[in-house]
Amino acid sequence: MSIWSSLDPASATVDPGDAVTVTLRLRNTTDLVEEYRISVAGTPAVWSGVEPRTMRLYPGTTGTAEITFRPPRTPDATAGGHPFAIEVIPTEQPAGKTVVEGHLTVTPFSEIRAELLPHTVRGRFRAKPKFAVDNLGNTRLTASLTGKDNSGQLGFELHPANVQVEPGRAAWVQGRIRPGGITWFGQRESHPYTLNVLRSGTEPVEVGGVFVQRAVMPRWLLGFTGFLLTSAVAFTIAWFVFKPNFDTKAHDGGMVPVGNPLTLPDGKSPPPDQQPRQAPTEQPDDGATEDPPPATDGGGGEERPLGGPGNHLLYLAKSSPWPDPPGEGEEPATWSFPVKSPGFEAVGDEWGCTYSPVRYTLCAMNDTYNPESQTTFDFWVKSNGDPDASISVIFDWNFDGDKEVLQRRQVFKAFELEPNQEWQKYTEEVGLEFEEGEEWADLKNGKLSVGFWVRSGDSPIEVRSNVPEGQDQISAMRIPFDPVS
Repeated sequence: MSIWSSLDPASATVDPGDAVTVTLRLRNTTDLVEEYRISVAGTPAVWSGVEPRTMRLYPGTTGTAEITFRPPRTPDATAGGHPFAIEVIPTEQPAGKTVVEGHLTVTPFSEIRAELLPHTVRGRFRAKPKFAVDNLGNTRLTASLTGKDNSGQLGFELHPANVQVEPGRAAWVQGRIRPGGITWFGQRESHPYTLNVLRSGTEPVEVGGVFVQRAVMPRWLLGFTGFLLTSAVAFTIAWFVFKPNFDTKAHDGGMVPVGNPLTLPDGKSPPPDQQPRQAPTEQPDDGATEDPPPATDGGGGEERPLGGPGNHLLYLAKSSPWPDPPGEGEEPATWSFPVKSPGFEAVGDEWGCTYSPVRYTLCAMNDTYNPESQTTFDFWVKSNGDPDASISVIFDWNFDGDKEVLQRRQVFKAFELEPNQEWQKYTEEVGLEFEEGEEWADLKNGKLSVGFWVRSGDSPIEVRSNVPEGQDQISAMRIPFDPVS
């Protein structure tokens, strides 16, 4: 052996987000001046730092190096034991490499995030919100879910009612809300409710939502029905009470003809003043007949513009909406969106210009709001043959860049894909499912995010982007803004 080594301590424990340091001692047992390179192997290596990384020792001398582990407070630093090894390689005699083994224990921590999509649901007899539970801790999450409302007028069904979520993953729960009674006539009724995530030994996590119960019959129908009943009763009374008084001009001694006389059967013509007459017809002065005006085509026949009939055109590039098409030589890209989405921020939450696996985001936008326009889009999507596949697009807005919060959201209805594994065109014509948040405003260093949410099915859905001009199936959109020149 050309080196003697020891590790103090050989086992260490650290909390995620904190740091712990172990000391490596080395002694040069050779007759040569040697330089040693120190490195860490194993899972904790990505959290480690070595100081110094190289050490030069004279024969018979001893030196120390400190290895510091800083696991992040994220799901990547999973709780439990993580063995590691420290490799010491002599520069002059590489064959004399030494490996010192140690053990690092990461303590567990729990952190969850829950959200409702959408926050407000509407229905006459039931509603079906979706509930997402994100495990942001470093241990497996086991929890049960319950729903309640303060008035006790709603019934809840959650499938599944118990979830187990691995670190860094999310679980989707399908909810069903039923009102206690049916509102036949009248105005809408709002029922606030709460969904709770219950864990052993911790406070429950609550997420609030609103169920808007619509009346089966609108109020105008009640008034119209009353009007019809009143009219029917009045008509019936008039039919039986009113007796018409008919007069006659018949007298004894025969009938006296009244009005135009009939043609006599003996062939004699009536007097000249009783001849039939034609109404006068106005003719043009030159005797010509005017032609009717040519027929016009009321259909219009206009072709739909790229991105729809909106205002400001943006192309769907590789990672964000962009005002210019891809350059020459670029190739179309495909983004696969997972069945289990990591979730979206709620309106009012902090929202920075960061990467998300389910969003195309464009930041630092400075445009003027155009109230006469609307959000439109042409997105090309494709399933993997799943007959139940459907997807929704979510437009998120931040108008004021000084406030890094999500200020407005537009969610369009689900687009059901054909299981033919071919590109299909998804447009705003499916209809807007709901819209919430602050009023529209000018973009002042603001942000736009185009997110895709897999609504049903068991396989990812692909979205086509970054398609150069001149090619088919270009994904683009138009937003209700005017660019600032």
